[in-house]
Amino acid sequence: MELVALREADGLEPDLPAPLRAYQWAGVSFLFRSEGALLADEMGLGKTVQAAVALALALRTPDISRALVVAPASLTLNWERELSRWAPRLTVRRVVGGDNERASAYQLPIPVLVASYEQIRVDALDRIPHGTFDLVLLDEAQRIKNRDSRTAFACRLLSRRVSWALTGTPLENSRSDLESVFSFVRPGLLSKMMSKEEMFAKLEPHLLRRKKAEVLADLPPVIIQDLIIDLTDEQQAAYDATWGDRVETLAEEPRPVSTTALFAVLTKLKQICNFDSRTNRSSKVDALRILLESLYEPTDKVIVFSQYVETLKWLSRQLRGIPHDLFYGGLDAQARDDIVTRFEASPGPRILLMSLRAGGVGLNLQAASVVVLFDRWWNPAVELQAIYRAHRFDRSQPLHVLRFVVHNTVEERINEILESKQALFDEYIEEAPSAEVKILTRGELLRVLDLRQEEVA
Repeated sequence: MELVALREADGLEPDLPAPLRAYQWAGVSFLFRSEGALLADEMGLGKTVQAAVALALALRTPDISRALVVAPASLTLNWERELSRWAPRLTVRRVVGGDNERASAYQLPIPVLVASYEQIRVDALDRIPHGTFDLVLLDEAQRIKNRDSRTAFACRLLSRRVSWALTGTPLENSRSDLESVFSFVRPGLLSKMMSKEEMFAKLEPHLLRRKKAEVLADLPPVIIQDLIIDLTDEQQAAYDATWGDRVETLAEEPRPVSTTALFAVLTKLKQICNFDSRTNRSSKVDALRILLESLYEPTDKVIVFSQYVETLKWLSRQLRGIPHDLFYGGLDAQARDDIVTRFEASPGPRILLMSLRAGGVGLNLQAASVVVLFDRWWNPAVELQAIYRAHRFDRSQPLHVLRFVVHNTVEERINEILESKQALFDEYIEEAPSAEVKILTRGELLRVLDLRQEEVA
């Protein structure tokens, strides 16, 4: 049926809490009609919504009676709630509890179960009987990009008629990422021996990717600004001492010096750029306070991302008296959900301190008016994932992104490398699925630390 008929004949549209956009109905149709599909829309276009509506439609057909949604542990509660919003007629339960409870859940006649990748890695072999599910959906499917991992193997073990996968980053490091995801979506479709052109021809019926610029011309812009900051005197003294000792520090390492040792020195320098642990002085916090002093509207809400949980905990202590929450991977699922709900529902000004890794995947944070990247991640794609948590398809206001960069430090060198890597990422991800985009190479690490090869050989 055509898209209009798909909406009307199934009587689904009255169930929805808000109208879907045309491109979202196209995504629903794409999933609904496919036994093997990868929905790879750019982050922020509503992949979860499209999948939930498609799932509701699929479970009305005679061939699909039970479905399993597999998601990162931090997102299982979010999936349960999103399905209750966008597919309210479905009975949905999360898989919880010990071995026996989970085994029982798989055998109960519940139409939709939501489980974590960790649970499936343990349960797929002997707790999920063959034929339990007709449809299996993997959210954040880059979790199975390593074909040889136990998680990828467990997902492939799940018997099913229909395989759907969702990810905004279908390829992160190499062509093998995409091959691994498709070994679940459509086993046997791709092989290492195929040319790029042959791969494209095979992928076309099973891969759908839309970019915001293509389908949301009216979406308010993301305004990105680099804020160049000088170190405080205290930070400068600590930084200079660590910088001056870097060669001697690495001289104590076995030869050749490992990448891990180089990262350790770089991490120490980056953390000094965040704050001086001896005096608690921080030029970044000074800049953040100036920003916060300018906020007074109930809609003023700021997400501050850092890659370091210890930096976030330190920041929380500096922001006493200012309404804020701390979100990181060490919290349980209920605590994380409560924090996000509070951020969305409470009036501003309000701050959410968020781990870049924990907050960069699967969350909807469109209440934010400002995003601050307190420090830069090694991979620009991870930063974009975090930013796009707030830049969603139903957003009405521009999003202001501030990236803190400390002048005349390793942060400036990292910024230069990330800009070149972002350009490379955009070119290859959008135009060539066989691209290989790595994090920081050994040569780039040496460049950031201003070291010669012979000093670490």
